[in-house]
Amino acid sequence: MNLTPYILFSLAALFVGAAATLTMPYSKRTVGWVSLAFQTLAGAGFLYVALQVLLHGTFNPERPLFAVAGLGASFLLKVDALSAVFLLVTTVVSWAAGLYSIEYIKHYKESLARYYPLFLLFLLGMYGVVVVRDLFFFIVFWEFMTLTSYGLVVYEWGNRTNVNAGFKYFLMTHIGTAGIIVAANTLYHHSQSFDFEALAPVMGLLRSDNPALLHTILLLFFIGFATKAGIFPFGDWLPDAHPAAPAPVSAVLSGVMIKMGIYGILRVFLGMLPVSSFSTVWGNVFVAFGTVSLFVGTMTAMFQHDAKRVLAFHSIGQNGYILLAVGAGLLLAPVSPPLCAIAMIAGLYHLVNHAMFKSLLFLTAGSLQYKTGTRDLDRMGGLGKYMPLTAAAAIVAAMGISGIPPFNGFVSKWLIYHSTISAGFHTPILLLAGLAALFTSLLTMASVMVKYVGLAFLGQRLPHNRGVERDAPAGMTASQFVLAAFVLLQGVLIVPVAAALYRAAAGLLTPGYWPEFAAVLDASFGGLRLDAGAGFSGFYNPVVLLVAIAALTLVAWLFWKSGGSKKVVMDLWYSGEVQSPQAVRYYANSYFKTFKQHFNIRVGRYTQEGVYPAWKLPKVRKPFSVAHLLDIDSWLYRPLAYLGSKGLELFSRTHSGFPQWYLLWMVIGAAVALVIMFAVR
Repeated sequence: MNLTPYILFSLAALFVGAAATLTMPYSKRTVGWVSLAFQTLAGAGFLYVALQVLLHGTFNPERPLFAVAGLGASFLLKVDALSAVFLLVTTVVSWAAGLYSIEYIKHYKESLARYYPLFLLFLLGMYGVVVVRDLFFFIVFWEFMTLTSYGLVVYEWGNRTNVNAGFKYFLMTHIGTAGIIVAANTLYHHSQSFDFEALAPVMGLLRSDNPALLHTILLLFFIGFATKAGIFPFGDWLPDAHPAAPAPVSAVLSGVMIKMGIYGILRVFLGMLPVSSFSTVWGNVFVAFGTVSLFVGTMTAMFQHDAKRVLAFHSIGQNGYILLAVGAGLLLAPVSPPLCAIAMIAGLYHLVNHAMFKSLLFLTAGSLQYKTGTRDLDRMGGLGKYMPLTAAAAIVAAMGISGIPPFNGFVSKWLIYHSTISAGFHTPILLLAGLAALFTSLLTMASVMVKYVGLAFLGQRLPHNRGVERDAPAGMTASQFVLAAFVLLQGVLIVPVAAALYRAAAGLLTPGYWPEFAAVLDASFGGLRLDAGAGFSGFYNPVVLLVAIAALTLVAWLFWKSGGSKKVVMDLWYSGEVQSPQAVRYYANSYFKTFKQHFNIRVGRYTQEGVYPAWKLPKVRKPFSVAHLLDIDSWLYRPLAYLGSKGLELFSRTHSGFPQWYLLWMVIGAAVALVIMFAVR
């Protein structure tokens, strides 16, 4: 099974597509379809590769395509079950975003030459990250992904807020990347290779020979990957960058790109690090950061009124769920292989689930902005009647992220709760983390299902939205329904999804470590029957649940029809007179106000609303441009002249006219000269 031609063809299709779309920025409709065509070619190739790997096993050629002389780096390809899962997720989400972009991006005034080429290259970077086996080229594709996504975040170059958000994203993610590079170079010093398979034994040796160095390497990897994943507090760039980017880019950023941080964590901490006491230490770290992230991110979302900022903070929270599950698996690896397997499957299941429902939520937010011209939830309302398809998609996504059965979020959260709470009897931190995750799930439902959906689509339409009479264009709604279908299917077809994710997790640890899939997740009854090594402990069958929901819905419909009541629309009467919708509207800040008052930061006299620290954005005074780069006077000569002038001004103050001062300078100069002489010698 030689999959190299398919991988290279798909990568080349994205590169050629970027070059082609760069030459046709003024044809707004045509360039979008051309971009989607190249994206479809690449996606088809990667889908074929992923399915072949899931059906027939890992593709791992021994010979590199080429080597970089003097660096010890080789362009090695490898696609295992974990890579295949990421290829599938990337293809589905990015294709839906590409279809959505065709109509959506036309309402921007900026040149399309800065959108479609970067979008295709952005996808090339993400695909490259998950198909290489060499850490050097992993970092190359990682940086390629970061730089192109930065260009998409600051697509509205004239908007100062977006430029500031992009600068913050650029700065923070590159600090994280620097940590990854230092860790990679340190491992290379001991192995003389960047090959993933050569680095694993080195970690095993460092574990016994130099544990402090190994912990330092792992810390650098964790900070770098957690920054990209948006884990609190490393992901502080995320709430600003996601709203700044166009909606389809936000969908891919949240749905796919931040998952690359989780991919890196899985590769290093499970694929390279042997199961040992290090697993316990770093499992505890992941559980702690994941729990804090899921609570802080979700809680802060309740305070927002910008639709995309609500969803951005939920990205911090939902990735916290994923890191919690991965940490639980790592913590349980030396203790209980069955519970470790359930936790790892739970983390990966929530990863693919979040990719679908969060991308879908960002697309619905984009449709709202497209039709109303605003992201402010306080300026929306009653749009479900006029945008029924977008409203239906938003409700499906909201039920998925809230963990309501039979949608996909319920399955992954159920597995997370089971693996953490069940393990809590001998690992108390997991019990506390599981209970915190369960409580936070209620906050998710409150801020997305109740607040986001309620404010945008329910109630009465406000006067300034009278022009909204129809839904978003067909291409935008079609892409939403593609993702909505996956939100439902991943919640119903749980056996094949769980089996694929089991294979993805099982490839990360030593062969033979994991129990058989049927021993942990018995699927003989059409659902999942959990057994963590102590007998039956849980069961879920979505088909039975769907039948029960359908039957109860039918009963409710029969009761409603038998009453014969008619729908009557009346004016709003309050205090004895008719009130306008604005006067009686329940605004975003009012939702759960009494509850939110208990979650504020108070330090002495300082009081801040919410639990998220208020860090200020770095200010960018002037947008960077090629013209600015060529203006050498502004960035080189004038600053040097200013520094020289200030230096001479300070030096002139030493000429006071007193002989004692001149003698002192002579002594100091002689001392400095002696120090330099001895240093050189």
